[in-house]
Amino acid sequence: MLQTNAKNEVTLEIDALAYGPYGIGRVDKRVWMVPHSAPGDTLAARVVKEHERFSIGEVVRVVYPSAARRTPLCPYVGTCGGCAWQHLHYEAQLKAKQQSVDDALRRIGKLGGYDLRPIIPSTQEYRYRRRIRLQVGPANELGFYGASSHHLVEIESCVIADERLDRAFATLRRWARGMSTAIEHIEIVAGDEPNQTVAVASTHDRFLPSDEPACANLVGAQSGIHGLIVAGRHWRKRWGESRITVKLRSDLSLSVEADVFTQINPEGNRRMVDELLTAGDFQRNDRVLELFCGAGNFTLPVARQTEAVVAVEGHRPSINNGKLNAQRNSIANIRWMCAPVPKAVAELKRRREKFTQIVLDPPRAGAKGIEADLAALGAEKIFYVSCNPTTLSRDLAALSKHGYQLRIVQPIDLFPQTFHVETLAVLQR
Repeated sequence: MLQTNAKNEVTLEIDALAYGPYGIGRVDKRVWMVPHSAPGDTLAARVVKEHERFSIGEVVRVVYPSAARRTPLCPYVGTCGGCAWQHLHYEAQLKAKQQSVDDALRRIGKLGGYDLRPIIPSTQEYRYRRRIRLQVGPANELGFYGASSHHLVEIESCVIADERLDRAFATLRRWARGMSTAIEHIEIVAGDEPNQTVAVASTHDRFLPSDEPACANLVGAQSGIHGLIVAGRHWRKRWGESRITVKLRSDLSLSVEADVFTQINPEGNRRMVDELLTAGDFQRNDRVLELFCGAGNFTLPVARQTEAVVAVEGHRPSINNGKLNAQRNSIANIRWMCAPVPKAVAELKRRREKFTQIVLDPPRAGAKGIEADLAALGAEKIFYVSCNPTTLSRDLAALSKHGYQLRIVQPIDLFPQTFHVETLAVLQR
């Protein structure tokens, strides 16, 4: 539907959500992408940017609101770039995420014949993030970047952050303002045990010795910050307890340095581990290859059920933490390889090593270009965990050309209020 007026506004209906911050509508068969919209909305909008095949618009006003729309809890929605879907009821978010995974697999991957299982919701809509990164502005203000910009939106509180992180904002703002060392950003991380709130500050400069007392004084029960890491390009300093506990199962946990990657949603991560173990049905005679293993989030649970695991990761601190946790948990059947994944896979192929199953959990960019070498390793099944339906679909399509068929797709919501979605895909020869 299209109506125009002298202000160059159009009135259009939003049909669906894209994988991203946009709702999708059409004006004279031309696609419009409008942020902060909801399926079922009738909007007055105006164009912000024209592209060859679509227009980017902005909401002028909501003419008729969708039943999927709600009032966001957060006062920064619309300026902060963090929670693009907070204006949607959670049920609508889950429906859209499930659809975005299916659409990407069919449209980008040209895949079909798989069992798309109902998305697993997060146990918490809010306060679920165990780690959150605050940007530091030129006047040492703390906040998040606005949508698609480097404009800093200073914040006092964040409704998706664990309450322990939220309570640390004011303390860290005062600390940053008192520092002579220029801080670029501060990540606040909480563990699964009490008294495990750690601040991780990054800078491009050298550490100024005059800041030593401020760093030492930041750490303590009174501040609620129990550990501090400050790191530059070639140096790293610590105060207090800088490790956090990550509980994977009732009888298995990791102890990890706070500046090593861990999943942001604790309950969601445990559910993801359970889903992988159920889908894998790993046996004592299995020999498993895990790529992008990090600090052992999947490695240790899988290793307890199998003959052997070869775990590959390019980030040396993650490997070091993984090794320590294997020792802590008396797991001795893991061979750790610190190398870029493509190089490691090519080397395993050259050695003619074989595996019964492969697990990979790449970053958002995916694992493009390793499919032929993966196929040569002989695994009957591949378990691909992804936070990006676009690169997941591309990589699964490439693996399908090497004899693997997509069997099961299980979306899991680790990121409520955002368009991001985690997915476990099971492929079989």
